[in-house]
Amino acid sequence: MNAALAMRDQIKARANLPCVKRVDLKRLRIHEMRLYRGITVPEASADATVEAILKNGLLADAGRWLLEDPDLKPRLQQLWMSAELTTELTRPKDETPVLRICACARERDALYYACSHNRNRDDTEAVLITLEVDETDVVIDGRDFLATVFQLGNPDASRGVLGRLFGPAILRFADRAWSLPATDTQGRIGCFDLARQDDEVIAAHAANELVIGGRYQTRFSSAFLVRAPIAPKSILAVEQVDHRGYVLPEINITLEKALGR
Repeated sequence: MNAALAMRDQIKARANLPCVKRVDLKRLRIHEMRLYRGITVPEASADATVEAILKNGLLADAGRWLLEDPDLKPRLQQLWMSAELTTELTRPKDETPVLRICACARERDALYYACSHNRNRDDTEAVLITLEVDETDVVIDGRDFLATVFQLGNPDASRGVLGRLFGPAILRFADRAWSLPATDTQGRIGCFDLARQDDEVIAAHAANELVIGGRYQTRFSSAFLVRAPIAPKSILAVEQVDHRGYVLPEINITLEKALGR
């Protein structure tokens, strides 16, 4: 009885406390993401490339491919509520796309691209770029892994893998995609388009440490696309790195495993 009375008194005391305004932690968090970009350039132009990036920043057309996609973040929830979510909504033809460049959340991943994946007979010098950008300018680059899992994956084989690599927030998008017939490519990719721009999914993917074995023999823990151009003030460092002695990271999760093959 005494214990019950004591509990009642505690509840009454809490009820009489002054109202405390809830704090939105999302608004308080730092809105900057530190990312890394690894590129490979001809030896003769390596010094000039470093100087140009420090002076001019990173331009959208500086890489091998011109990458672009729409900015869905301002209306992501509105699109999610659509009865039929397809690429007609997520990739509108009448909207000017955002130009982007590739980057990673870990230096290790950027070094992979600079020291291995992008090296060829002409481009032999590895350059590592460290940048800090607004998180609203970052989306996931799903070309080498995530898009394929949304298209060809299934809950039994793929759900656990996506949760580990992209966090639990991605599962609502994946479940909706897999609820559609495998032949409904536009619907499944529409769900993928939203998932890769969701801030919670992006944050979880940035924290992932497992090495993914993706398409075209890629190896990475995270892959992002960043709004370009990137101003010089956002470039923290640009340095040439020695590719000799570079060792490939060991793959933890393959695309085939994620597809249940």
